[in-house]
Amino acid sequence: VHCVELIQTRSTVLTPGQSLSLTCKVSGYSVTSTYCTEWIRQPAGKTLEWVGSICFDGKSYYSEKLKSRIQVTRDTSSNTVTLTGQNMQTEDTAVYYCTHSYGQSLTSSAAVVKRPGESVTVSCTVSGFSMSSYYMHWIRQKPGRGLEWIGRIDTGTGTAFSQSLQGQFSITKDTNKNMLYLEVKSLKAEDMAVYYCTRDTH
Repeated sequence: VHCVELIQTRSTVLTPGQSLSLTCKVSGYSVTSTYCTEWIRQPAGKTLEWVGSICFDGKSYYSEKLKSRIQVTRDTSSNTVTLTGQNMQTEDTAVYYCTHSYGQSLTSSAAVVKRPGESVTVSCTVSGFSMSSYYMHWIRQKPGRGLEWIGRIDTGTGTAFSQSLQGQFSITKDTNKNMLYLEVKSLKAEDMAVYYCTRDTH
């Protein structure tokens, strides 16, 4: 039986503008092993929101919305992971949790509002695996509808798209930065959706 335990610091009360520091004591695995240690939060009455993570290789990843104000660090001697935040505001009030993953995550960029006819590029930050080893896909979900496959990029630069969406989308990637991109051209009202990145399982 393999047991993992994550122990967080107690509740903290701050006033707007102050800094935040939360520490997570890890037992059951080493912060330098094959896992990523993640921070998530849940504001009252809302869903869970990913904040950031630090992986076994020491690389940190952050929510697009929060990356200018937060930092996730680790102390390998005490096997702890710390979340620090600057200029905390009322909207940052939440229950913060530390958790762990198997070192693989896909994080899409924040929501944007565009007018019909404009173009937009959506990005996806990849951690824990190399895109040169997997096909990467983009899918979307319109309000009240099922998931719709848009297209994919192979382990190189080859792409394929849904026949009904040919010409409107392009998929590229930057393997050095672990970033996947989807460009949507000549936006229409019916393109309003939540866009997700995903990868093949093998």
